[in-house]
Amino acid sequence: MRTAALRAAGVTAAVYGYFLLFAQFAFVELMRAGFSPGVFSARDVAEKSALGVMALAGVGMGFFVAWKGVSVGRVRVALLLAAGAAGVAPYAGSQPAALGVAIVTGAALGVSTVSLAALVPGWCGVAWLGLGTGLGYAWCNVPFVFASTPAHQAWISAGLAVFGAICLPPQGTVAAEERHRPFPFWGVLILFTALVWLDSAAFFVIQHVEELKKGTWGDSLLWRNSAIHLLAAVLAGLWLKKGPLRLLPGLAWVMLAIAVLAVGQVDARPIAGWLYPAAVSLYSTALVAWPGFFSGVQDQRTITWRAAWLYAIAGWFGSANGIGMAESLQRVPVEFILASGTAVILVMLLSDLKRWRILLAVAVVMGVYFLTPRKELPPGETAIERGRQVYLSEGCIHCHSQYVRPGSADEERWGPAHEARDTLSAHPVLIGNRRQGPDLSNIGARRSTAWLKLHFIDPRAFSPASTMPSYEYLFDTGKGEDLIAYLKHLGEEQTLALQEKIATWQPSTEESSAEGKALFASQCAVCHGPEGHGDGPQGWGLAKSPANLKNGPFLWSAPSPGHRLKVARIVKFGIPGTDMPGHETLKDAQILALTDYILSLRKTH
Repeated sequence: MRTAALRAAGVTAAVYGYFLLFAQFAFVELMRAGFSPGVFSARDVAEKSALGVMALAGVGMGFFVAWKGVSVGRVRVALLLAAGAAGVAPYAGSQPAALGVAIVTGAALGVSTVSLAALVPGWCGVAWLGLGTGLGYAWCNVPFVFASTPAHQAWISAGLAVFGAICLPPQGTVAAEERHRPFPFWGVLILFTALVWLDSAAFFVIQHVEELKKGTWGDSLLWRNSAIHLLAAVLAGLWLKKGPLRLLPGLAWVMLAIAVLAVGQVDARPIAGWLYPAAVSLYSTALVAWPGFFSGVQDQRTITWRAAWLYAIAGWFGSANGIGMAESLQRVPVEFILASGTAVILVMLLSDLKRWRILLAVAVVMGVYFLTPRKELPPGETAIERGRQVYLSEGCIHCHSQYVRPGSADEERWGPAHEARDTLSAHPVLIGNRRQGPDLSNIGARRSTAWLKLHFIDPRAFSPASTMPSYEYLFDTGKGEDLIAYLKHLGEEQTLALQEKIATWQPSTEESSAEGKALFASQCAVCHGPEGHGDGPQGWGLAKSPANLKNGPFLWSAPSPGHRLKVARIVKFGIPGTDMPGHETLKDAQILALTDYILSLRKTH
């Protein structure tokens, strides 16, 4: 029994580690790197399509298992297919290939998660399930795993899936003891959907707002977070074995709600760094265990049907909606917390839990919210509107224009021209007094949020001859984030047009200048490092590590016919939608010199 329990914990760790590391993270990053201009310009549509078919495949195969019944052999095949999908994902540089990976990944996860829900009670107790869930989360937060490139994370995920296939114990028989049923099944669906929805929204916001990410799971905190995940999941498993079952989902929501409130406050952010991973591991362990141990049924067929419905609604649907509703936000709105809390409270009230405990939980969360000092924002004023006022008050108008002259060289450098009536209708008009720095009409399509922040903090790190002063002080009051929100708003709708223009650009000469190495040192080393290893001094502040230009992987510019031109286009215009900026002011001969030097760095063996 002990051997089967250890193997069951290993399979659980492999399945959920694969889901977190590959399906939820590495695959998305690989798609963003693979859909380059000229391959598939409508990247956002492609990304959402792939994630959509992954979810549909997961839901569909989950119900297929419920219909056909579970078997260890089917799970082993699913895990091996999952390993294959992750293994080839770094080479899926087109939408059809990405869709294929997404379908296989979703189908494999649908089979594995629903089957495990019914198989695990025959292998081990719920405490071992907590250990397996904790190991899966902890592994994903180990620094060398978390900070690896998406391609390496995909291959690590493939290894996890193979490990899971090897660990699978023989099929057991579900024990016939009485099963606890703390909540009716409709209540379980609502409880876990609310938790997954809030968690997914919070994770997406924190992951994509650098200041929040650095304060909660930055590189220096990864070992701590890994340990918290493991400890909380193990404690959750023990709680589910011995403790009051009704309280665990409510406690997880309270901890998650406090973490989400705290992450928006600079002084309270360390609290979020401790509570967030603990809350996630608490409810995730319960979510994994609930169909097999606490749904009140013993037969595997009924368990699989319960699991299929729970993971379809709470897992796939809850996660997708949480991300979809938060993808344009810089903070998780209090309304999200209140909505999820209302759902949790109603389920507990209607399930006849002692009311004083519910009221105490609500009082704690509301107390944290109302007693935490915070800057009140003017009603009805958005970050973009506040950022425009910062743009005016800081005098940006004196050095930057917002006017691309139609039919001029401006359109190649700064992107498509806007209608004159749109520019002149603004109050005040922000055409600009003069153009000492770049035009900002389409800056939202040309530069990322992370790059803009680093540039505001230390402009001369990116442009050694720049006369622009540091605006680091703006980030002490939130004005910096507002200014970036305003700039990201400028021309953001031009991303597709810019990508199409990039795909047709040709240099005016085939000759390169002799200054490639010097240009690299002044323009590129700040992020990519002096030797091109991706270890530049400013790389820490970007959403993902800068590319290693010597060893690869060369996702955007794989060697192929015409790859010199492809790299030159990246050097000239950057990669819209990523942290890679363009070098629009360089002459074509300089662009080619920089291109040739970058290509010379690549290892050829």
